[in-house]
Amino acid sequence: MVEKRGGPIARARRTLPSARRKGRMTVLDFYLPHSDAVLRTGVVISARPDDTYLWLKQFDFAQICESVGRAIEDMRAVPRSIAQVAQRARRVPPSARFLLEDAVRRGFVLLSEDPRGHIVLGAVGKLWRPRIELLPLDREEFLSFHEAKYVKAVFGFVLKHYGRDRTTLKHESRFLATDDSARAHFRRFWPVAEPFAAFFMQRALRSLARTADEQREAAAMPPLWRR
Repeated sequence: MVEKRGGPIARARRTLPSARRKGRMTVLDFYLPHSDAVLRTGVVISARPDDTYLWLKQFDFAQICESVGRAIEDMRAVPRSIAQVAQRARRVPPSARFLLEDAVRRGFVLLSEDPRGHIVLGAVGKLWRPRIELLPLDREEFLSFHEAKYVKAVFGFVLKHYGRDRTTLKHESRFLATDDSARAHFRRFWPVAEPFAAFFMQRALRSLARTADEQREAAAMPPLWRR
């Protein structure tokens, strides 16, 4: 069920393995048709898909880091690896910016981009470690990568019309270990990390939805000389 404007349209959840609907191929299926874990969440944006796409490209994910890091540090019994990530998140300077294009500069792979409907990024690394070093790969190398002891991941943002002048923005992350050793590491890590990853993405998408609401209200406001 779709909730009210700006609210989640799907509860962030983890599934093992990927739940791909039969006969409904998606852009993420092309890059990672099978997975060991999946995270999904989304919002309804009060804007057309083309405007939502531009705001997504310009959205600064760094603004979410400090609040998420503080929330994690306030929790009890947080594993050491997660606590270290939270501490680094809180140390992000106010002037820092992290757009989707910055992710590409830091090791993510731009797999597919369509202003009419989606952005898909990929990454390969030992994602269960507190400090992750991503392998420098291009799109074709990502598709053919099968080296043992790594996890392949795809991160997709899919936009679709929803009624008049509104958009559903859905995020989906998929993770696939390349061998049993990496899978064992990742399956110990993911149940702990998943709630924090979901919390971060939900906060980011809701912030984007608020931006759309503010832009819409500002556009509807008459100029000062008419008030």
